[in-house]
Amino acid sequence: MRRGSASCRPDKEEGDQMVQTRVKVGAVLLAGLLMIGGCSSEEASGGPKGPKGPKMGGNVTRVSVETVPVAQGEFAVQGDFAGEFQSEGMAELSAEVAGRVTTLNVNIGDAVEEGQVLAEVDATPTRQRVRELGASVQMSRASLEEARVNLANLRRDLERKEPLLSRQMITEREVEELRSQVSAAEQRVAVAEATIAQNQARQASAREDLSNTKIRAPFAGLIGERYVDRGSYVSPGQTVFRVVDDGDLYISVRIPERDAARVATDTPVTIRVGALGSAPLKGKILRIAPALDPATRSLRVDVVLNEEHPGIRPGMYARVSLELGRAEDALTLMSQAILRQVDGAPYVWKVVDGAAQRQEVVLGLVGRERTQIIEGLQAGTPVVLRGHEKLKDGVEVRDISVGGGAGEEASP
Repeated sequence: MRRGSASCRPDKEEGDQMVQTRVKVGAVLLAGLLMIGGCSSEEASGGPKGPKGPKMGGNVTRVSVETVPVAQGEFAVQGDFAGEFQSEGMAELSAEVAGRVTTLNVNIGDAVEEGQVLAEVDATPTRQRVRELGASVQMSRASLEEARVNLANLRRDLERKEPLLSRQMITEREVEELRSQVSAAEQRVAVAEATIAQNQARQASAREDLSNTKIRAPFAGLIGERYVDRGSYVSPGQTVFRVVDDGDLYISVRIPERDAARVATDTPVTIRVGALGSAPLKGKILRIAPALDPATRSLRVDVVLNEEHPGIRPGMYARVSLELGRAEDALTLMSQAILRQVDGAPYVWKVVDGAAQRQEVVLGLVGRERTQIIEGLQAGTPVVLRGHEKLKDGVEVRDISVGGGAGEEASP
């Protein structure tokens, strides 16, 4: 009995394992059916789908852009430039000699005449040097006279003894010694003459320095600035005064290379001075430089007021407005809408029947915000201002600008 019951126990365990296996297989099959059913229900209810394909028919994707129309009418290009009033007569006066300022005769705002003494530098050392050099000149002249007398005596002695050589009353060696002494005396005379010329030149320079101890006005005008006080020590080249002639004022401005060819002497000019409230003042071009500055690639233009203004002073800042061009019936477009090819050729994207079309253009006058179109566009044609990055020829666009949409049907 024990042996039989022992043999039945393994059969029971095998049965239990088979039941468990069937349960697991059933669970797996049930899960698979649920997944299949779930996918079918999502498709039926419009749930998640696979990758979307391109829209067809009426659902074509359009590129959103902003457009501006080509305008037509009078167009003038103004150039605004900054400058400051300068004077035809303005000089910085410097000390020519070193020394201490002993006299100041003027102050800022004083009117001065040409040649008037404005200040004096202590002239005592310079005056002493003039006297010393004068004495040197006198001594050099005395030395020269002595050398000339000595030379004359030697020449007479040589003239007297040379005939004796042929009669053998004197040796040839004595004659040669006399000739050498004459030559040396001639050299001493030449040195004395050069010494006199040198001392005279030094004396003239010292006298010039003595004259320069007085600082004089180079022209009639006003004292614009005084940089030293009485008792101050000045060195050669140190600025002492600024003298200004406020009768001839002008403004110097720099015109960029792109606009240089449009400036002429008859170009209309408007000047605004901030210190006077920026009211427009009429002006004119006084002169134009013949060439551009190679360092800045700009053209210097000097402008003057048509009428003198009593409130204007040298150094005041001003804004100069020049009319650089005018067209009576011009086609213009916002400059931002104009693009450039690699070679620099300009082009735009215009909208024709709701589609983008690349159009090359020829430009004319260029302003700060608008540019004249010579060829390539017509008045009213809508041109893409923003959103051109994704455009290609024929791509349909959607105009999202204010009032946009109507332009999509415009003709080119």
